Amino acid sequence: MTEFSLATPRAGCLQIISKTLFADLNHANTKAFLSCLLEADPSASIVIRGGGVVGREAVAEITHSSASAAPFLRAISHRLRTIANASKPVNADAVLASVAETAECEVTAKTSASGQAKKSGHHRADAGQSAPASPKHAPGTNAEHYYPGQLNNDGLRVSLLDTRLFPDRKGVTRIGRNGTHATSWEIVHELPGRLRLKHPALYRRKEVCQAVERELMSVLGIDNYKARPATGTLLINYDSRKLRKDQVLLILDKAVSRAEVPEKMDPLDLDFPLAIASVPLAAIAQYAVLPLLPLAGALFAYTSITTFKEAYNVLVYERRLGVDVLDAIVVAGCLATGQIFAGSVLCLCLSFGRMLVKKTQDDSKRLLVQAFGKQAQFVRLWKNGEEVETPMEELNKGDIIVIHTGDAVPVDGVLKEGMAMIDQHALTGESTPSEKAVGDRVFASTLVVAGKAFIEVETAGCDTASAKIAQILNDSAGYKLESQNKGEKMADKCVVPTLGIAAVAMATLGPQGAVAVLNSDFGTGIRMAAPLGMLTSLALCAHKGILVKDGRALDLMNDIDTVLFDKTGTLTRERPEVGRIVSYNGHSKERVLQLVAAAEQRFAHPIAKAIVMEFEGTGMPMLPIDDSEYKVGYGIDAAIDGHQVMVGSIRYLKMEGIEMPAEVDAFVADAHHEGNTLVMAAIDRKFAGVIELCAAQRPEVVEIIAGLRARGIKHIAIISGDHEAPTRKLALALGMDEYFAGVLPGDKAEYVERLQKQGKKVCFVGDGINDSIALKKANVSISLRGASSIATDTAQIVFMEESLHRLCELRDVAMSLDRNIKNSWYLILAPNALCILGAFTMGFGIMASVLTNNVAALAALANGMLPLKRIADEQKRKAAETELANALALQQHSQVRPAVHSEKRQLQAV
Repeated sequence: MTEFSLATPRAGCLQIISKTLFADLNHANTKAFLSCLLEADPSASIVIRGGGVVGREAVAEITHSSASAAPFLRAISHRLRTIANASKPVNADAVLASVAETAECEVTAKTSASGQAKKSGHHRADAGQSAPASPKHAPGTNAEHYYPGQLNNDGLRVSLLDTRLFPDRKGVTRIGRNGTHATSWEIVHELPGRLRLKHPALYRRKEVCQAVERELMSVLGIDNYKARPATGTLLINYDSRKLRKDQVLLILDKAVSRAEVPEKMDPLDLDFPLAIASVPLAAIAQYAVLPLLPLAGALFAYTSITTFKEAYNVLVYERRLGVDVLDAIVVAGCLATGQIFAGSVLCLCLSFGRMLVKKTQDDSKRLLVQAFGKQAQFVRLWKNGEEVETPMEELNKGDIIVIHTGDAVPVDGVLKEGMAMIDQHALTGESTPSEKAVGDRVFASTLVVAGKAFIEVETAGCDTASAKIAQILNDSAGYKLESQNKGEKMADKCVVPTLGIAAVAMATLGPQGAVAVLNSDFGTGIRMAAPLGMLTSLALCAHKGILVKDGRALDLMNDIDTVLFDKTGTLTRERPEVGRIVSYNGHSKERVLQLVAAAEQRFAHPIAKAIVMEFEGTGMPMLPIDDSEYKVGYGIDAAIDGHQVMVGSIRYLKMEGIEMPAEVDAFVADAHHEGNTLVMAAIDRKFAGVIELCAAQRPEVVEIIAGLRARGIKHIAIISGDHEAPTRKLALALGMDEYFAGVLPGDKAEYVERLQKQGKKVCFVGDGINDSIALKKANVSISLRGASSIATDTAQIVFMEESLHRLCELRDVAMSLDRNIKNSWYLILAPNALCILGAFTMGFGIMASVLTNNVAALAALANGMLPLKRIADEQKRKAAETELANALALQQHSQVRPAVHSEKRQLQAV
C-alpha cells in the first residue's frame, strides 16, 4: 500500500508527503517519478526533506511556474501515463496518476479558499496484489518494495539516470532541471564562464572531492577548479566556447555517480587553523598573562597530535628511526620545559610545511597529467546525414564523428573523408602542425588548426593514447611519492648523529640546550623538498614531450655513464632512402624509377614509401595502373603506361624466367655486403634495372652524440642485427666507442649485462617492442616509438616526438634534479649546523632553533619548486612556437587548397 498526501502551501508550490515514495532516492522508479515532476514544468525544482531513510516521513516540495496546482498536476498525470509499463496497465504508477487527477479539483479549490490544502489517500494497487513490503534502506532494493511494476525510463525527456542523489547533513536533497537532465548540484553563484556549486556528497569527504577533481583534470574546456570539502563547494572556471553550463553540470553529475561516497564524513581538519591560533595565545600566555598558560599548553598539545601520530607510524609500521621521531621528541621537550611559545611556532611551521607540500604535489600532478592535452567530453556524431551532439562515453568503434577548425580531436581514429591540419605538440612535442588526409591516423587531444574531416573511431575515452599517457603519468608520480625516496634516506641518516649531539648537549647544557640541538635536525626539510623536486621535474619532462613511465628512471639517469643505441629505427629511420639506381637494356634511370614507383604506390611498407617519395622529388607525374592486370604475389605484376612491369626481388624475377645480365651479380654482392636492400624491375619481360635502398641515418644523431659526450657520457656503443660492414661503417662515422653486429633481438640483453659487469651504468635506447628484453635489463630504457605504442612499450621513458632530440634534454633534467636536491640539502645543512654551534657557544635556545630550522626548511621547499618556473617558461616558449607554426601552416594551407580545387576541376573536365 502506497501512502502519500498532497498539499499546496502557497501558489506555485506542491508538496508530496510519504513514508515510502522517497525511502530510496536512487532507486530507478523513484528517479523516474521525480523526472516526471521535473518534466511537468521546465522551471520546476524539487527539495526533499527527510528522504533516503526507511520509515521516516519525507516531504517533497516542488516549485513550479503554474498559477494553480491543476495544470501542473495534469502535466504530471500525462507524463506518468506516458511511461507506465504497458504490460501492467493497472499498477501503482497508474494509481498515482489517478490520485493526482482526482485531487486536482479539491486541491485547487482549497488553495483558493485558504491558501493551504491537504488531501490524504490510502490506495492499494490493482486487485489481487498484496501490499508492498516495507522498503529497505539500500540502493538496488527490489522495485516491488516501492512500486508494483517498473517505470520505463526510455520515455523520459528529463533523465535522472546520470544523477546520484544525496541528502545533505540536514537531510535535505535538492534537484533541479539541467536541459534534458536533472542535476543534484546547487548553483551558489554564477558568472559567464565561472560557477560556484554545492553538493552534499562533497561535504567533509576529501576522497569524493579528489575523485571529482580527477574527472575534471582531463576535460577539454575546464580551465581550473577547486573543491573544498570543508564547505562542500566546487569553484569551476570553464571556456564557454567549448562547454555549455548544462554540459559542465552533466559532467559533474556523472563524476559524483562514479565516485565511491563513504557513509561517514571525514573528521574536521582544524590542524592549520588551530596551529595559527595557538601561536598568539602561547605568546600572550608565556610573556604577559600567565593564567592563560594551561589553556595555551592544552591547545599546543592538541596541535602536536599529528606530529606524534606520524612518529608512531614511522616507529611501529615502517620500523625505522625517522625525522618524525625527532620532531615528536622536540615537541615533548617543549612541553616538558614549558617552552609553549617555541613549541607552538614549531607546530605551526610543521603544519604549514605539510599543507604547502600537499598543495604543490597536487598542482604538480595536475601539470603532469595535463601536459599531454585534455579530452573532449562531447562529440559531433555523423548520423543519418546530420551532426548529432553525443557524450563521448556513448561512442562505439566504427562510428563516424566530425571535427572542425578549432576542435580538439576527441578520439583515436582514421580520417575517412576531408582534410585537416592537426597541431600535435601536446602529444608529440612537435611545434609544426601535420597535414592529415584520407587514411591517416589521428590521435585524441590534438588540435584541428584548419579544415574539416570525418573520423572513423578506433578508440575513445580511457582507451585512447592520451588517456593511457595520463594514467601512466599518474601512476609514475604516485609511485615516487609513496616510496622511500632519496630525500627520506638522506633525512634518516641524520637522525642518529643528531641524537648523539643532543645527548652531549643534555650533559653540558641541560634540557633546553638538548631540545634546541634536537630541533636543529637536518632531515625535516630535505624529506619534503626532495620529493617536490622529483615531482616538479617529472612535470617538466612531460611538458618537453618526454613521458617518464617509471619515476625511478629519472633519478637513475643522472648516474648513467654508458649509452647503448639500437641501430635500426633508432640511429637510422625505419624508412630507408633510395641509393644507387642502375638501368639496363636501354632504359633510363628516371624511367625505371617512374615505373617502379607506379607499381609500388598502393603499398604502405617502408620500401614502397621510400621509392614513391624519391620519385615525387623528381616532379614527374605518377602513372596510373590498369586494375584489370594488377597482380600481387611474390612480387608485383602490373600494366602501366602500356607496358608489363614486374617489380620484386632477384628471386622473383628468376622465378618468372627473366634473364639477368652478368654484371648484376657483382652489384648485388656489393650491396648485400653493405647491408642494403635491392628492388629489381623488368619491363615487358626484359630486365630493366635495380634500385638500391640504404638505411637513412637520423639527421640529429651527430649532434646528439656530441651533446652526450659534453654531458659526461663516457662510453657510447651501437648494437644491431645487421651485417658487420654497415654496422662498422656507421660506428666509425659517428665516432662510437664500440659496436656489436649480427645480434639477434633476444640476445641483446646479454650485451647489456656484459657492459654492466664491467661496472657501467647502461641506458639502452631502442624501438620499445623488438628490444623488450634488453630494455628491461638496462638501468634506464628509452623508446622512440611515440604515442602509438604506449600500451605495448616496455621502456621506462618514451620520447613522444619519435626523434633523438630529447635525449640531451632528458639528461639535463636528471642532472638538474640532482643539483636541486643537493642545493636543498645545503640550504638546510648550513643554517642548522650554525644553530647547533650557537647552542654550544652562544647559548642559542629552543626559539632560535625553531626559527632557524623552519626558515631553512621553507627555503629548501622553495628550491624544490624551482622546476615549476621552468615549466612556465617552457609553456610560454611552446605557445609562441605553436602560434607561429600554426600561422605559417594556415597560410600554406590557404595557398594549397585553391590549387588543389583547381586541379580537381581540371581532372573532372577531362
